[in-house]
Amino acid sequence: MQNQKNENDFLNLLKSSKNINGTFHCKRNETLMDLDIKDIKFMDCEIYGGDFCSSVFSNCIFERVLFRESQLIGIVFSKCKFVECRFSNIEPDFSLNNCEIKSLTVTHETIKAASRPWSVK
Repeated sequence: MQNQKNENDFLNLLKSSKNINGTFHCKRNETLMDLDIKDIKFMDCEIYGGDFCSSVFSNCIFERVLFRESQLIGIVFSKCKFVECRFSNIEPDFSLNNCEIKSLTVTHETIKAASRPWSVK
């Protein structure tokens, strides 16, 4: 199992790294709202919880990323790439602008089903 981190770890990685991976358990508070996230590669990530409302992800790559139980209301994904990604039990109120999508599933499922490890091909 990947080392579990919180929203402060997530925010620190956004400032210090262009590559983010791991498991993040985030609280639903305002610390993740209105972010402008650019040129980050998210790989083998699970992001649980977190209120990302009104944030913008630009030129980001998402490979084997699971957002579950997260607030993605008003999110804009612009020029992003999605490969084997899943949004589980979220409010599907986000927009995709000029994105490349190889596999992106938006679903409602049990926590157990959403927590299954990714199969790496």
